[in-house]
Amino acid sequence: MRRTLLASAGAFLYSLVILICYSLGYILIDSQQMVLLLGTFWAGHILTVIYVYQHHRKRTAVTSMTLPHMVWAILFVSIILYHTVEIRSALMMAYLTILPFGAFRLQWRGFFGITLFTISCYALALFLLQQTRPGHWSPEIEGIIGFTFVLAMFGYCAVGHEFSVMRDRLSESNNKLKRALVKIEELAITDDLTGLYNRRHLMNVLEQQRAITNREGSSFVLAFIDLDNFKRINDEYGHGTGDDVLREFSVLLQDSVREVDLVSRYGGEEFVLLLNGVGIETASIVVERIREAVEILPFSQSNLNMTISVGITEYKAPEAVAETLDRADKFLYIAKHEGRNRVVQEAENGTVESI
Repeated sequence: MRRTLLASAGAFLYSLVILICYSLGYILIDSQQMVLLLGTFWAGHILTVIYVYQHHRKRTAVTSMTLPHMVWAILFVSIILYHTVEIRSALMMAYLTILPFGAFRLQWRGFFGITLFTISCYALALFLLQQTRPGHWSPEIEGIIGFTFVLAMFGYCAVGHEFSVMRDRLSESNNKLKRALVKIEELAITDDLTGLYNRRHLMNVLEQQRAITNREGSSFVLAFIDLDNFKRINDEYGHGTGDDVLREFSVLLQDSVREVDLVSRYGGEEFVLLLNGVGIETASIVVERIREAVEILPFSQSNLNMTISVGITEYKAPEAVAETLDRADKFLYIAKHEGRNRVVQEAENGTVESI
């Protein structure tokens, strides 16, 4: 949008220059044709500005109008040059004002193409001028001006190619930086071993969910899960086997919940499930199904039998999320104290019950 407005300012100033030259008699065209020529040019220009502005206001992607805009302006300048006498070389500077705008968007093929188009338009204007008004044509002068102009155009093409290369390199660097930032964000919120969300991300999500629940009156349940006797696995089979168990258990957890739920490794062999939009009854069914699955599945290449203890509780507005977690952790402790391999929750009358 800034480039479009800058192009509009340049077009306005050159239109003033052209009108001054016309009033001084350096542009041989009658008034009606001049009005038609300027009106046609500005109509096309304004339509382009409106097109860009509409997409800018709606924040939607817009097809680059750089090349059509440049072609339109070059055609206008070429027509003016055909009607210009004596000061044609001065008005040719308009070409050099238009062409740099291509540096922002065009690839090297585009630079080469617009350069050839500009040279062709100028050559055609000179050819028609020699055919229709030979008295205003000086082969020697026009030859020198034309040769200089061609050199300038190909110099512009070379510089444009360098711009294109630098822009591509900058774009590639930006893409690499974006990928690196995404990777850093993933590392910041996920657990390296299991790929689950880590404790810090869990706490952030819980705060957000708490705010939503308080505002909308919805519900969520937390399940605090611990792998029973996990230290024995590390002691007897090694930490490599223990890591395999954690990874396989993490996959089981992830496959057992919905996309709207969240699975987090809280620390060590402890995990937390956030079950959104459900009450304690539904959550207990889900968690019990997970407990039963763990009980019958062999883990790692050693085919180990594992069990889990779970404490589940429903969030009670407007308490802090730390209170909800502490309550689930208390129920988990009760589950372990009562013999492990069970789910403990708070009953409707406020007492604790095992599933």
